[in-house]
Amino acid sequence: MSARPQIGIIVGSTRPVRVGRPVADELAALVEAAGADAVMLDLAEQRLPLLDEALPPASGVRTNPHTIAWAEQIDALDGVVFVTPDYNAGYPAALKNAIDYLKAEWVGKPATIVSYGWAGGRSAAAQLHAVLDYIGLAMQGEGVQMPFQPTDFDEAMRMVDSPAFVGRSAEALRESVAGLVTAANEALVAA
Repeated sequence: MSARPQIGIIVGSTRPVRVGRPVADELAALVEAAGADAVMLDLAEQRLPLLDEALPPASGVRTNPHTIAWAEQIDALDGVVFVTPDYNAGYPAALKNAIDYLKAEWVGKPATIVSYGWAGGRSAAAQLHAVLDYIGLAMQGEGVQMPFQPTDFDEAMRMVDSPAFVGRSAEALRESVAGLVTAANEALVAA
């Protein structure tokens, strides 16, 4: 096990063609450079069904293997970066579902939001921030909003250069990640 903080990067979009995973891959390098280990948690790979536990998440009772595995993955983290698109002025249902599966595993965990969309994912980030704050994550600033430009996409609406897209927000992302890693290190020392 590493002495470095374990920072989860949760990819909130599950669409087959999406910006979230390439953004998360670029973020992983920033997390590593900031002195932490990046743990990729892609919801397209997690495949959590709609919340299907009999008891509410706050009970702490987990009966389904997928819930137990998800809880263990989140509990092992020292901080979390939520990567979310803006879908119709909100964040994706898959991300809301993944959050709602758990309660105690989130509480007190340092977190930040990286959002993207035509307006930088502003509405999604605001909604997500409110939810994460409510359930007790230790939010680190307002996060980073990454606006699209028409030249970011080809005619099939596939991103043409993810590193360039992320690069436009590189300084804000570095600052956000550094703040998150610092908070995770402080929490580790205090524990």
